[in-house]
Amino acid sequence: MALLKLKQLRSNLSYNTGTNVLTVSGSLVAKQSNSNYPAITASGSLNLDDSPNIASGSITGSGTIDGGTY
Repeated sequence: MALLKLKQLRSNLSYNTGTNVLTVSGSLVAKQSNSNYPAITASGSLNLDDSPNIASGSITGSGTIDGGTY
């Protein structure tokens, strides 16, 4: 698989090298293309934060949530 630098992508992405934070401004759609690998993996915590002019954050799914402690 080829490696891409963020500046090569034409999207609202930014990466802070000091904090190791990837920011997506706007919406993010992640589609799983291989059933052996998840579309997104969060190691540690996953935070949903309110943003200016946005009432709330949410995770919407059409299937079940498996495993883990919530």
